[in-house]
Amino acid sequence: MDRSEFSEAVDAYLGQTANSWQEFIVEDYYESYSHCFDILDLLDEAQIKEISDRVFKAIMKRIRESDGN
Repeated sequence: MDRSEFSEAVDAYLGQTANSWQEFIVEDYYESYSHCFDILDLLDEAQIKEISDRVFKAIMKRIRESDGN
């Protein structure tokens, strides 16, 4: 996720117009920050990429299933 996507998610969250994905992004980041760590600091780049790919695939699967495809 790039900085502009996160910024859009925060703006939508604060404006109470966020979709469920944007809510998740903001709340998950807040939760990790409240414990005084950033998950990106705990993992190496390859692990982050793998997690990102797996999360993206799971999201796309749910979207396809909800569309009936």
